Amino acid sequence: MPIPTFHFLDHESVGRRLLGRLLPLIVFLGTGIATELIIFEGQRRQASIRQQKLSSYSGEIRAIIESELNATIHLASGLVAFIQAKNGNYQIQEINPWLGQLKKNERGIRNITLAPGNRIQHIFPIQGNESVIGLYFPDVPEQWPVINKIISSKRPALVGPFQLKQGGLALAYRVPVFLEDTSYWGLITSILDADQIFQSAKQRAQALGLNFALIDLDHGEASVSLYSNLAPSTGLNVGTLVKANNRGDKLENNNGVITKLNFPGRDVVLYTSLQDEETGNIFSNLQRTAGWLFATFMGFLLVRIFAAYHRQTQTYFALNESQQRFLSVFNAAPQGMALIDENGKWISVNPMLCDILGYDDHSLLHVPPHRLSSKLGIDNLQQRWIAQGQAHLQFELDLRHRTGRLVSCQLSISLIAPEQLGKKYWILQAVDISRRIAAERQLHSSAEYTQTILDNVAEGIVSTTLNGDLRSINPAAIAIWKLSATQVAEFRYTNFLQLLSGIGHLGDLSDNSDILSQSLNDEHYKSLKIAQEIDDYVRDVRDYGASQIPCLRLESSVVDQQGNTIHIEFSISATEQKEETELIIVIRDISERKRLEQMQSDFVSIVSHELRTPLTSIIGSLKLIEGGVFGSLPDSLGRMIRIALQNGQQLALIINDILDMNKLVAGQMSFDIQAYALMPLIKEALESNSGFAKQHQVEILVLDTLPNCRVMVDPLRLQQILSNLLSNAAKYSKAQGKVEIRLEPLATHLRISVQDYGEGIPQEAQAKLFKKFSQVDSSSTRKKGGTGLGLSIAKEMVQRMRGEIGFTSTEGLGSVFYFTIPLAMASHNLVDSEPTD
Repeated sequence: MPIPTFHFLDHESVGRRLLGRLLPLIVFLGTGIATELIIFEGQRRQASIRQQKLSSYSGEIRAIIESELNATIHLASGLVAFIQAKNGNYQIQEINPWLGQLKKNERGIRNITLAPGNRIQHIFPIQGNESVIGLYFPDVPEQWPVINKIISSKRPALVGPFQLKQGGLALAYRVPVFLEDTSYWGLITSILDADQIFQSAKQRAQALGLNFALIDLDHGEASVSLYSNLAPSTGLNVGTLVKANNRGDKLENNNGVITKLNFPGRDVVLYTSLQDEETGNIFSNLQRTAGWLFATFMGFLLVRIFAAYHRQTQTYFALNESQQRFLSVFNAAPQGMALIDENGKWISVNPMLCDILGYDDHSLLHVPPHRLSSKLGIDNLQQRWIAQGQAHLQFELDLRHRTGRLVSCQLSISLIAPEQLGKKYWILQAVDISRRIAAERQLHSSAEYTQTILDNVAEGIVSTTLNGDLRSINPAAIAIWKLSATQVAEFRYTNFLQLLSGIGHLGDLSDNSDILSQSLNDEHYKSLKIAQEIDDYVRDVRDYGASQIPCLRLESSVVDQQGNTIHIEFSISATEQKEETELIIVIRDISERKRLEQMQSDFVSIVSHELRTPLTSIIGSLKLIEGGVFGSLPDSLGRMIRIALQNGQQLALIINDILDMNKLVAGQMSFDIQAYALMPLIKEALESNSGFAKQHQVEILVLDTLPNCRVMVDPLRLQQILSNLLSNAAKYSKAQGKVEIRLEPLATHLRISVQDYGEGIPQEAQAKLFKKFSQVDSSSTRKKGGTGLGLSIAKEMVQRMRGEIGFTSTEGLGSVFYFTIPLAMASHNLVDSEPTD
């Protein structure tokens, strides 16, 4: 790649050319004049070469120092970005591995401290630094004024150097951290080993034969040297250097170069000078003396001239080698780099920048920078540079690719203006951040898409903590409670679990036995039961974890903000978040459905009650006639009486099932759920259904025994569920077959399975099996009797006892019906579970 052509490489004075052509005449006409011209020319060239070399070396030392500082500072900036992305809420386990790797990779870092609220809470590594944990910076008068100034400026700064107690010289890079809401979070401090940071620069300076010193200009003429490899005998006058820098003067005798350093929060310059300065005056005097005294020795004079010329040529070669080293670094840089002259034209571009923009180097040099972006125009850069206080520029910018698309880049731009070169150059660095920007946009779009779904779903969706504190609420839930904008803000301070139950958090309801004994029609009792189920669910989630507890589904009545009672159906499920467990509550307004169900229930109840009263009288009369109260009957009449009695009893069973279903749906069936031993309940169910099983020539077997198992159930409802499943299994089993009962403890529930080896359930009938009035054979010629309500009633009862019911079936091989009931905790009191009548 092309690089700037330096002025002295293509310039040779007229006197030098004339001297080479007319040397014999010059020597002949006047050795004195020739001597003076040679001395003058040699001094000027040597001074120019020395200053150019010094400028080049100074830039190299500056690059090394800034590179060492920026490597550690950028890593600290990454930690700041991480804390800001976490909004200040981080886990130290998340960053400890990163800090360890950072400490391993960056030798210059002694330790890193995190001080939320200006109090040190974490330091890495901790070994040897335990005493600073808990240190509160405002309590340290030696450090607090500087720290407070950094916090007020909202800009990071390098502090020091200072001596460490452990030994050695150190710098402190302090970064005030402000979150997205501009609130101050705390301070991150990286303690840097100054000796290690400056070691590379010191070694390189020694290799180049260079003296250098870092001078802090913040204290004016009282400024001191921060770091230096100068020997004490050098006699560096810092005050003189500060005055020269403030006036913009050149240093006397061109003894050194002052270069501004990018030192965060500090005004620091780099002073450099060559270690072995040639004593030009002595050499000139000797040369002058030799010229005048040995004028006759023309041969010796010619040898001296050509020797000087040879030395100059070697200096040119050395400078060219230095330029080649710079070119190698320039071309191999992992980021795009370019040099722009003061007229806004490319001087040089490296391959990475060409690759980012899709050009080859020759083509890109013919595309002005302002064509890539108007903000790269020279006037715009000058304005930014002045507005930034002539400091390093860093910003994101979209550059135009050769294909016309825009490439997002992170740009760093600095102005280089060495006085001895007589020209100014802009150095540009570009990093392609298109992938990062695309990922951020995709993440933002995904979040907006999810939020749109939540905002437009018909069901209310609410998230809370396990204590009921509201985390989020969607518009559908706001509409259910008819909340205004002001009420929504107040609503966020409501305990939502209390709101769902209608009476608030009850804790352990076992002490409310007098309340629990009230009639099911008592609305307060219903709210108590809902609150108890919610509290039990939350307790199980805390005890066993969110993944082990099934979803809780309930119905409740609540009052909206307008005072209207609304019926809701809601489900609660738990999900593990990073910092806590949250409850996701899905709510549906079922007021209209409840109104229709009530109308249906009222109608069915009226019809059922009106049928049951005369039907009871009819069945009683038929039993009396069949029993011979009115004398013996003819065989034909007795057969008709028995048929009529059997049909009447079947009709009574249908009416009773309908009434039970209506009670369950309306929430009017009472459940007395307490802790009972399991095996007596199983034994009672076995005895109750043995007669029916014998009638169908089927044997019922209990395959598992759990003598110490206790369950939370209503024993009467459990018997109804088991009777329904066992009678169905016996009814559909083959003669001489068997029905098996299996008991399987789970994490929080007990699973009871009833398996038969009968006909199985056809695939087309399985989907509607738990629906009301659903039967496997619903034809008018079906062989098996039944109302089609048994499984529907069993499902409602299982769910009321906080369990689940289901089945598996293979046609021709049989079926397995199973349901779960909660296991009793050790704290629950055991109730005597002798079989009931």
